[in-house]
Amino acid sequence: MELALGKLQRLCERLGTGLLSGFHFRKNAHLYTEQIYRAGVQSTWIVVFCLAFLSVLMVVELSIHMKLVLRQDSLVPAFSSVLMLRELGPVVACLLLTSRVGAAMGAEIGMMKNTEQLDALRVLGMDPVEYLVLPRWFAGVVASVCLSVFAVAVAILCGAGIASLELGISGQQYMQSMFLFVRGIDGATCLVKALVFGTIMPLVACREGFRCGPGSVGVGTAATSAVVRGAIGIIIADFAVSYFMQRL
Repeated sequence: MELALGKLQRLCERLGTGLLSGFHFRKNAHLYTEQIYRAGVQSTWIVVFCLAFLSVLMVVELSIHMKLVLRQDSLVPAFSSVLMLRELGPVVACLLLTSRVGAAMGAEIGMMKNTEQLDALRVLGMDPVEYLVLPRWFAGVVASVCLSVFAVAVAILCGAGIASLELGISGQQYMQSMFLFVRGIDGATCLVKALVFGTIMPLVACREGFRCGPGSVGVGTAATSAVVRGAIGIIIADFAVSYFMQRL
């Protein structure tokens, strides 16, 4: 465990060095745009689709349980919106990104290692961290933040729609109830979590790719480890950020 954390720390240090030295957006602009497209644009439909249905399910379930306990469900909009902003939105969005994009990053870099493409970059005088990790980290952060915000907005609208159809709560009532309880700190928590998770996902995935074993088995293991360890990191970070943000 300590060895794994040490390798991740060294990767973060090299990433920080690359950031301080400048990562030449103009020279490598195509790398950043390609990674943003692959991580963000191509993941939009699956993230929005899953969070929309999760919001609908949450509204229905909260209504059922509130009627059992409180004998009324007028607080469903408030509870569902706060829960979506603070927890489900950024966490589910970034877990989906980890399973889709993190696995691809780990497998891609692992294949490059096995085919000696990483050695070729070093021979050409190019730092693999600056050339491979920086664009993927930047794309991971941008995709996580943008998709979390967009998917949460769509999920809240879907929740308002199902509340209007099934619970008799109009869209205006839903929004009024939501804004009575949703505070600025809830939106800030969503953004901070998305930023943190978006940093964890590509760094863990790239680290697993760099330590990939030989052959197709090694590439498969790197992809699996990128998803599993990335998801564990996101869950641990979720607790840490929630613990910190609720004390502000």
